[in-house]
Amino acid sequence: MLRYCFTAFFILVYTGIIAQGYNPGFGLEQRHPYPVRAFFNKFSINLSSGYGRTFYKHEFTDFDYVRNQQGSFLINSEDFVEGGTISGLSNWFSGISSSNNILLSDEYKVVHFDSTDSPLRSGGYSIPINLAVYFNIFRLRLGGGASMEFLTANVPEPKDFLSQYPDPAQVKSRMTRYYFLLGYSVYEYYDLALGVDIRAGKINRGSGFDDYNIQSNPFFNIGVSFEKVYSEYFRLYLRPSYEFKSYQISLPATAAQPDLTITDNAFQLTLGISINYPDIPRSPIPNDKTQMKHYVSDSQGNRILVRGQPFWRKQDPKIGELYPELQKSKRKRSIRLPFFNKKK
Repeated sequence: MLRYCFTAFFILVYTGIIAQGYNPGFGLEQRHPYPVRAFFNKFSINLSSGYGRTFYKHEFTDFDYVRNQQGSFLINSEDFVEGGTISGLSNWFSGISSSNNILLSDEYKVVHFDSTDSPLRSGGYSIPINLAVYFNIFRLRLGGGASMEFLTANVPEPKDFLSQYPDPAQVKSRMTRYYFLLGYSVYEYYDLALGVDIRAGKINRGSGFDDYNIQSNPFFNIGVSFEKVYSEYFRLYLRPSYEFKSYQISLPATAAQPDLTITDNAFQLTLGISINYPDIPRSPIPNDKTQMKHYVSDSQGNRILVRGQPFWRKQDPKIGELYPELQKSKRKRSIRLPFFNKKK
């Protein structure tokens, strides 16, 4: 008797599991009805934009920093002579220019390299626009992308530097970049997901920088994406990231060193959307309101598997997922707003 009871219980449980996981389209042992769609469904297209903050820094060794009515300059420390004129470098941040007859006799301010513990620093901000495409292999993401970045940057100066003369003009440029992407979907909980990815590539710093004298190093970007999953084809995500990058400026032969390395690490916060190509087409029947994947007949009488929802909504929603508001909440709202609920 116990054996029959156990067998009946097993059949009921197994039947319940099968019923809950039943897919009207196809099983794992069957071939996908749309193999081309299934292949392109593995690709995710991501478009995002946001805000970036850049932190510029370069070492102060072997140079003095001078600002007078003529502008801001780097001069060789060993050439400093108070009360006369001297040669130095101007525009060393986005290019390089040699300047002669820098006056050290009138009002000016100088910071010697041996009188400060910190390098020259400054900040900048940017508006990035990113487009990335990656291929999903289980939880692994492989792909690449490109971005355009509208940058505004300040020229570095010594810490707590004050002068009666204005700061150098800001540098503005439109940078572009290309990169490879490697990511992993770490955790998923209902309609929330967490992912990490690394991006590495090359930067073109744009017309605001002198490409002839500047050599940009590859950049590395590490980010975490917090995703809101609206459907298997549509996601909204927030991605904070930190980026490591730098560039070298070739200096003239008269300078104290052959080149100058400037680091411009950055923090970015972007908001974006992620879209996958649907592996099943939308129902061809205009008034088809079915909320599940289902079969319909085409013009030739063939049964085809279709979806009844737009791509940004769940294709097989559970009860209440499309209309999650509780009835008691609706009643409370109707009580608070009796005027708008009056029947004419």
